[in-house]
Amino acid sequence: MTNKIIKQIWNQRRMNSWIFIEIIIAGFFLWTVIDPMYVLTVTHLKDKGYEEKGRYVMKLGAYGHNHGLRDTTLTAEHRKEAFLRITKLMGEQPEVEAHYICLNQSLPNGGSWSGSSWLADTTGLTKENALERMIHSQKWKFYASPGADIFRTLGIKDAITGQEMKMPEKNSFFFISETFAKRAFGTVQAVGKNIFSGNLQSIHIDGVFKDLKTCDFELSYPLCMNIDYGMRINDYTHFTTLVIFRLKDGVNFDTFQERFKKEVAPQMKQGDFYFESFQPLSEYRYQLGVANGVYNKFRLHLSLASFTLLCIFLGMLSTFWIRSNARRGEIGLMRSMGATEKRVTKQFLIEAALIVTLGFVCSLALVVNFVVMAEGMSQPSVTGLMEHAITNEWLSPSVQFAMVSLITYLALLLIALVGTLIPVRRAVKVLPADALRDE
Repeated sequence: MTNKIIKQIWNQRRMNSWIFIEIIIAGFFLWTVIDPMYVLTVTHLKDKGYEEKGRYVMKLGAYGHNHGLRDTTLTAEHRKEAFLRITKLMGEQPEVEAHYICLNQSLPNGGSWSGSSWLADTTGLTKENALERMIHSQKWKFYASPGADIFRTLGIKDAITGQEMKMPEKNSFFFISETFAKRAFGTVQAVGKNIFSGNLQSIHIDGVFKDLKTCDFELSYPLCMNIDYGMRINDYTHFTTLVIFRLKDGVNFDTFQERFKKEVAPQMKQGDFYFESFQPLSEYRYQLGVANGVYNKFRLHLSLASFTLLCIFLGMLSTFWIRSNARRGEIGLMRSMGATEKRVTKQFLIEAALIVTLGFVCSLALVVNFVVMAEGMSQPSVTGLMEHAITNEWLSPSVQFAMVSLITYLALLLIALVGTLIPVRRAVKVLPADALRDE
């Protein structure tokens, strides 16, 4: 049957040539649209490195300087003490497993970004080579109130043991991500070593945690966490007045929320602070992403991809539909000579598949030329320097090209098969005499 189908395609080369050209053009444009969508999808599906289930955000309101309910007699020290009492009260609830105070930039999809530069070794350091030896990282900073523990709250894992990390019992400490450790020392075994800040201050590394993704549609970035128990008097004014907390397993959030608002929330009205609301961490992260434009690029590419796919679908569907309808007489002749409905349908589907395959292979030549001229395929976004982003095997050039090409080919093939199957199935139902009468 294969030889017969190839001969049939060649005999109808005038009709098929236009379809062939259409597939080449459609394949090229569809590839260029799917490519950035593939990159965004892979970065979005990457493991976050922390847990969101059972984690919630408690928002605290605060009376501003011009608010009528603000107590002007309170000193900064009084407000700080009130703030610490409130956060401690949150951690003392029997349903709460762990909690921590959250800064604006120390949050997934946060509204600000804080970074710093580091040196793993100062031996032979000069002004000329300092820049190229610098390791840039994102920085999350936390002030620990009594009982606060970011690691238990978010379920952050130790890069070495894979177990949930624990807060050390010391005044201040410094943690780095596994990628940070590998870039600085070539291994995750960095606990106990020292790293140097931009002003050459030596800092002791107390732990290495598994990589965290701090933005939904970006690759992870080397990250360090500086956790300090020495909260200064006015530091609370820099908080987003958020407390992230984790409920114990089996605790119903609605039941907890009802009890909390009735019994605990009134106790939090002190020092110009007051309880405002609860919200799931996943929901709050999404709202931050919308507000900060994190999802804009994805929505733009999704709209473009949907529109392009719709245009290609309608165009190719019509072309293959017309092609099949134009051959109703041929279908009738095949049926009159004893060909079964299944055999006729199979032949037409194989023809469509061969035409799409040949056309797509040719369109890849345009794609390769485009990739070379554009100096590469789509790249994942990352806050900071691209070379410091965490690599992903699904985004290696060879895998990315192969996956995008496969997705594009399957999309074109599906459209062609649908555009062929429907009219052919209708045509084979017509009696051979009726089909030939129309010729």
